[in-house]
Amino acid sequence: MGNAGKLIVEHIPKAFRFIVKSNGAQAVLDYRVLPNNIIEIFHTEVPPEYRGRGIAKQLCDSAFKYAADNYLKVYPSCSYAEKYAKETSNQAFKNLVVQNPKIVGS
Repeated sequence: MGNAGKLIVEHIPKAFRFIVKSNGAQAVLDYRVLPNNIIEIFHTEVPPEYRGRGIAKQLCDSAFKYAADNYLKVYPSCSYAEKYAKETSNQAFKNLVVQNPKIVGS
């Protein structure tokens, strides 16, 4: 996965997943679609040998951009996505965040 600046994030809509692949390793961000035009980011994972290189941030950047482009809100339920939402300097991304959405029937 080398230099995080040169990695390509791929969105796989049918799997509700964003991935970065390199040298047989894969980093992932999984989300699910909730009612009321909300996506929940519930899982991010980067292989241990590639942590600390900004890969999870790139995954979150892509997921939040997808949400913004599609007029969706974001519920960041995984710890990394929650940290990203709090720390991003992108105010437009911060404005997408919802906490504890009320879901009928859950």
